Amino acid sequence: MKIIKAVVGVLRNESGQLLIAKRQDHQFMAGFWELPGGKIEDGETTEETIIRELNEELGIKVNAL
Repeated sequence: MKIIKAVVGVLRNESGQLLIAKRQDHQFMAGFWELPGGKIEDGETTEETIIRELNEELGIKVNAL
């Protein structure tokens, strides 16, 4: 069985609110709520992966974790 490594980001603001995203109508499992994340690409660290995924999925630019 192939192992797929992935990350999930939990973002919380100063008030303790969590960021979750609703899958768009054209996506698989449309309408479901999810935490941002995705597969780790070859040579990528977990930190690099979540920074990339946050930018790709939500347009969020993260400078540091």
